[in-house]
Amino acid sequence: MSISATSGVISNIDYETLITQLVNVKRLSITQLETEKSTLEDKKSAYETLSSRVTDLKSAADDLSTADAFKVFTASVTDENILGAAVSSGASKGSYSVIVNAIARSHKIAADGVASDTSTIAAGAGSFSFQVGALAVQTVSVDAATTLAGLSDSINSLNSGVTATIVNDGGAANPYRLILTSDNTGTANAVTITQNDTSLAFSTTLQAAQDASITVDGLACTRPSNTVTDIIAGVTLDLKSSDPAKTVTVNVSRDTEEISKKVTALVDKYNAVVSWITSNNRYDSETQTSGAFFGESVARSVWDDLRRGMQSSISGLPDTMNRLLHIGVKSDTNGVMSLDASKLTSALSSNFDDVVKLFEDGASTKGFGGLVYDMANGITDFADGRITVKGKGLAKNISRIDDDILKKEAEVTQYEEQVRAQFIGLETMLASLKNQQNYLSGLY
Repeated sequence: MSISATSGVISNIDYETLITQLVNVKRLSITQLETEKSTLEDKKSAYETLSSRVTDLKSAADDLSTADAFKVFTASVTDENILGAAVSSGASKGSYSVIVNAIARSHKIAADGVASDTSTIAAGAGSFSFQVGALAVQTVSVDAATTLAGLSDSINSLNSGVTATIVNDGGAANPYRLILTSDNTGTANAVTITQNDTSLAFSTTLQAAQDASITVDGLACTRPSNTVTDIIAGVTLDLKSSDPAKTVTVNVSRDTEEISKKVTALVDKYNAVVSWITSNNRYDSETQTSGAFFGESVARSVWDDLRRGMQSSISGLPDTMNRLLHIGVKSDTNGVMSLDASKLTSALSSNFDDVVKLFEDGASTKGFGGLVYDMANGITDFADGRITVKGKGLAKNISRIDDDILKKEAEVTQYEEQVRAQFIGLETMLASLKNQQNYLSGLY
């Protein structure tokens, strides 16, 4: 007789359903562990995001922690057709009168024309040599097969500070002319032909080498380039055209907009930390679910410490400029901060040095840049920062639960095998009794 633990041939019992139900009861502990693991994983992910946001806050604080962070300037000119101006942190606030008498130019010479760019330009073996200013003489070989185009390519392959081009000037007989142009401007970069074993005669100067000539606040200056970096400290002048009769004013002013962006970034990154903590620190009574930080002392302590830091006063500074509220940073009832840009601009205009000290991590005073940086750095320290320690603890617990689940999965598998064996034994016993009954019934 065929006996199956899933079919109940003798007993008509649905063993498979019974086994499934019994195993499901046994698996309840695994389900509970999986739920606990999911909760811990949510917490771990939430803390990882919190760590990232605190790191962003640390970066924003660092951008305000030095005096150089406030050395940002902007430049304007009264005639951008003549010159442009760019500034660096080495600039100083001021106004400068500039006259561009002449702009720097590259030396450009042209050879007499030939019939075609494929025309040969040498009678036999020889060389063509040239020199840029006081640099080393450059030489290319020529022979009876050298063409105008070939000489041009050979010169350009040297990468020697001269560019060769071929121009068709439209002349009837010999329109193709080789042009040699110095790659750099200024009289020090003039091109000189030192050896010419070709039939080309460089008899035309298309453009003489020329230095830039400018007058700054009455001081006459010459420079080899139209990009002038060393006359006005921290200011780069870009000379575009000359007009000896026109004075261009260059105004260098403090870039309060850029400073405001840095302070705004600090406020925004702080608010990002606050919003992440508050959004994950709620309990929904309707769904009876809690956020990842609900009841979490570590997340709460991060918020409390940063809030106290941002709302504190800096010792050693005057009472009128020792808090963030003095430059327009204020906090609402939910702990969210905002910046009044106009108040910050006013403070930078009337009390710049103290605003710098309010943020600077200086020798005698630690401002908010250094203060918030140190706090954020301590919170996220890779070794013993509280978020780091919390993350490691959560990871350890998740790993422990994974081990427990594996053990219990093995126990459930073993249990299922035992139950299935017991039902097979029961079915076998019932089959034996059925056979005995049939035998005894046959005796009468």
